[in-house]
Parts: sequence; C-alpha cells; structure tokens
Amino acid sequence: MGQRHTHETRSDIDAPLLAALIAEQSSLVAYATQILHDRAAAEDVVQEVVLKLCEEPAADLRGGRRIEAPLPYLRRMVRNAAIDWARRTLRERCRFVPDDQAEAVPAPCTCPQDHLEQCQALKAVLAALETTSERTRRVFLAHRIDGIPQTVLARENGVSPTLVNFMIRDGTALCRSAAS
Repeated sequence: MGQRHTHETRSDIDAPLLAALIAEQSSLVAYATQILHDRAAAEDVVQEVVLKLCEEPAADLRGGRRIEAPLPYLRRMVRNAAIDWARRTLRERCRFVPDDQAEAVPAPCTCPQDHLEQCQALKAVLAALETTSERTRRVFLAHRIDGIPQTVLARENGVSPTLVNFMIRDGTALCRSAAS
C-alpha cells in the first residue's frame, strides 16, 4: 500500500522543538544575519529550516534520537543553512556578472545565420586555396596562420623574398574573392 501524501503541515514535529522555533524565531533570524550580513537572506534561511523540519521530523534528522536541547539544535541548523546559503551565493557571484554589466558580456556566438555564412566563406576559401600550387598554399598558410616571416619562408623554399611576397599577395587576393 502506498503512503498518503498531504499538503498540510506535519503534526509529528517534536513539540519542544516547535515551541523553541516559534519562541526564538527572531533570535534565529538575528543569528543568521550575523553570518550572512543580509537580513532578507537570513529570513529565507530560517524559513528553509522551518520547511526542512516540516518535511522531515527532527527525529528522522537525528536518526530516531530525541532532541535534548532544541535551541542549540535549531541554532546549529540555522548556522549550517546560512553557511550553505553563503557558499551558494559566492559560487553564483563567481559564475555570473552583475546585472548592470550584463550588456557588456559578449555573446558566445553571433546569430546562427552569421555563423553559417562564415562557415560557408571559410569552406570557399579553403577550396580556392586548393586550386593553387602546393608551394604557394604552404607559403601562404605558413605566413598568415603560423606567422612565419617572409624572409624565413624564402630561405626555406629556396626562392627570393619578392617571390614569397607575390605568393602571399596572390593567396590573399584569391581568398578575398572566394569569400565574397
């Protein structure tokens, strides 16, 4: 048989714990405020503790043992919840920029149409480079992609620096015409 689930507050909350919670709510909020330095967040933390106690009785939380000192137990729960809240907030601050700076964050990629057009242009450029000689393609890519100086490329290929300059100029012109 299945358990019955209700939306009502559980009635099996430890009575001394509930009494301490009601009587000391403002001091528990003040205690959480000391940790968080934010009263609104402290109130939320205390509310989380209340909800946790309503969802799972203290006897279940303590492994079936009775709570002998309800106030210290509640303070410890509030302290732990406040520390968890502070850690979570710190993680969120590290991952996200403030709202007033959100506009300055670059988009991870441009619109899909622009991305598609750029991919098509790159494919056209690579196809155009395939129509040149192996030496011109190698010299052009070594200079433009790897940043190797023209004099070094001339020496490695056994040609004049002027010829290397012309190969790079021709490769650049070819790529520009293919991309447009």
